[in-house]
Amino acid sequence: MIVAHAVAQSPTSSATACAVCHAAHTVNQAQTPMGQALLLAGDDPTLKSRPILTVRKGAYTYTVATQDHKSTYTVSDATRTISLPIRWTFGQRMQTWVFERDGHFYESLVSYYPSTSGLEITVGDEGLTPRTLEEAIGRELRHSDTRDCFACHSTHSTSKGQLSLDSLQAGVTREHCHAGSSTHLLDSLQGIFDSAPRSLKKLSAEEVSSFCGQCHRTWEMVVRNRTWGEVNVRFQPYRLANSKCFDGADPRISCIACHDPHQNLVRNDSDYDAKCLACHATKVQSAVHSQLQQVKQNPPADAKACPAATSNCVSCHMPKVKLPNGLITFTDHQIRIVRPGESYPN
Repeated sequence: MIVAHAVAQSPTSSATACAVCHAAHTVNQAQTPMGQALLLAGDDPTLKSRPILTVRKGAYTYTVATQDHKSTYTVSDATRTISLPIRWTFGQRMQTWVFERDGHFYESLVSYYPSTSGLEITVGDEGLTPRTLEEAIGRELRHSDTRDCFACHSTHSTSKGQLSLDSLQAGVTREHCHAGSSTHLLDSLQGIFDSAPRSLKKLSAEEVSSFCGQCHRTWEMVVRNRTWGEVNVRFQPYRLANSKCFDGADPRISCIACHDPHQNLVRNDSDYDAKCLACHATKVQSAVHSQLQQVKQNPPADAKACPAATSNCVSCHMPKVKLPNGLITFTDHQIRIVRPGESYPN
């Protein structure tokens, strides 16, 4: 039981234990964008490789300095300086920091952008105009904002709807998506295997969108919050649901049909061709045939083959869209025929 307790308490030990049966799903997951959705102080390779980052915005100068595995966020004006230790880095590539000061949580007003290898105003905060040095630190987060940020970027950071940072595990681990896996792990040490969490592969496309949308935003969330314009290109379940070809009962159009959450994101457009041709093909080719056999379906009658090409499908039908700040580009998951000069479809 001592061993079981240690495994349950240690993310590293439990991941190793899970790998005994689920090696393919466990080995690489910790290095994925989800696995590194939140990094703790001293664990951020981006800041380690860039010991000094600085930018001036209006009357304020921002500096992120890293030394001896510690990073500090500093804001200065002509007369005063406020420095805060970086405890939590949100995001693997674009990075934003959350600070605790005098019992309040703040989102950093500047973030790191890989497209420029430097600091710029955080997405969504472009309209903020700080009047004081204290305001220049960043946006003060409401309790619900803080809870939701940590809940999506880490594991075990909330308990009964309340923030619980003492139990936080960095990043999205197995327990975040597979509720009950810790119980299953402990049971398996005793030879009991009937407590396994439900396989996400058994969910319908609609259910997968709702599941992933807890963090990536569901259709209902975007509509309710009236998040219009290019900024909602970040919310893939919403965009996917707007696609003409979306069918909530068809597993070929679900999030996990194209993306394995246990592996790094595939960024090569042509690697998704087989996924598109699973529905949009004039004949079932060998690579596609195996996929169709797996889901025991044939392409629906209205899934027309593309007259232009059968390769690099997403480069045309899922265009790349830049956020208004021009610093981040997302693949639009609203699958469609894109016509020159058309406005961004909400």
